[in-house]
Amino acid sequence: MKLLVTIVQRGKGEEVTSLISQCKVDFSIIFLGQGTASSKMLEYFSLADTKKDIIFSLIDDIDEKTVLDLLNNHFELDQKHHGIAYTVSLTSMNRLAFKHLMGNEVIENER
Repeated sequence: MKLLVTIVQRGKGEEVTSLISQCKVDFSIIFLGQGTASSKMLEYFSLADTKKDIIFSLIDDIDEKTVLDLLNNHFELDQKHHGIAYTVSLTSMNRLAFKHLMGNEVIENER
C-alpha cells in the first residue's frame, strides 16, 4: 500500500479525487494548504499562488504507475505551476486503522 500525495491549485482537489477514483482509489482526503515560503523560495520553485489543495490518498502498489500517469496526463504535472504528485511506501498499517479508514465494520473478535 502507498500513500499518494497530490498538491494542486486550490479548487482542483475534487477533480483529482474524481479522476483517481477511476483507478479504484477508495480513500482520499483533501486539505487546504497555505504556503509560508519567502518570495525568494516561491520564485525559485516557480510557485505563483501559495493556496493549494493537498490530497492524501491510499493506493495499491500495483496501481501506482497508472495513477501517477493519469494525474500527470490530466493535470500536466510535468509543467511549471501545475502541481506535483508522489507516493510514499507504507510498510505497515494497523488492520483496525485500515478498516476504520475504509469504513468497514470491525468485528469484535478481530481485535
